[in-house]
Amino acid sequence: MLRFLFHEVNFEIHVVKRDTVVIYVWNIQQTDLWQAAVMVAVTDIEVGYGKGLGKREARKKAEQVLRKWDKDPISKEEEGYSGNFGT
Repeated sequence: MLRFLFHEVNFEIHVVKRDTVVIYVWNIQQTDLWQAAVMVAVTDIEVGYGKGLGKREARKKAEQVLRKWDKDPISKEEEGYSGNFGT
């Protein structure tokens, strides 16, 4: 799915551990990043994303978004989909 979305840009995929994948993408529009986050999130996978001058800064921001998910998960069976994708 992500390869389809980012077929025209440079990106790296790193498997950090069994249930964690980090994807670094360069030179994309913010709206394209949000679209990718939504496409993954609707599959009930937690998504963190961040923009930065380097990988370290971007990953730190993405981890902050993930911490928000822990406090307010997007999927609640009785309520349908709700939540915050962060800013």
